Amino acid sequence: MTSSTSSVSKLGFSLVELCVTLAVAGVLSGLALHNLPQWINQHHADTTLRSIRTAINLARHAAINHQDQVIICPNRQGQCGPRNSWHHGMLIFLDDDRSRDYLSGDVIIAQLAGIKHGRIFWRAFRNRSYLLFTGQGITDWQNGHFLYCPSDANPANARQLIVNAAGRTYPSKDTDGDGHHENIRGSALQCN
Repeated sequence: MTSSTSSVSKLGFSLVELCVTLAVAGVLSGLALHNLPQWINQHHADTTLRSIRTAINLARHAAINHQDQVIICPNRQGQCGPRNSWHHGMLIFLDDDRSRDYLSGDVIIAQLAGIKHGRIFWRAFRNRSYLLFTGQGITDWQNGHFLYCPSDANPANARQLIVNAAGRTYPSKDTDGDGHHENIRGSALQCN
């Protein structure tokens, strides 16, 4: 008689393999969840900066297209608000009457919603609470910067958007890799 050997194929995992896989997945999940709050805060900061940059580009293009002054100001219930209330939202309008404030005859180009996580500050040459673009698409000599500071004032999540007199924008970067963005002079951004 001849005997034949049959090969048996294994389907599935052994208990040891399953436990090791679950342990590795648990460790990786723990590491990911540990960094999740920091990632969310950085996402809020980067999204806010992109929104401000988009608003500036929109205002600049509208000024060129209409060949007229366009103003970006903090939005306070449909009016230009006080200097450091940019986090409540932004109002972009065509300033036909040159009042440098929103009046009922001015055309609203856009309104941006406020942010829930942090504050936005505008610092500029000529110390105005608004940003004005002329019909040529340049600022009214208002080079400066917007500074985003998170609610917890953690400087690792601070961001800055530099606006030059020509109306071009440049976001801050972490050039030295220390986890903090720097201003144009190379100093780490501060929220105080």
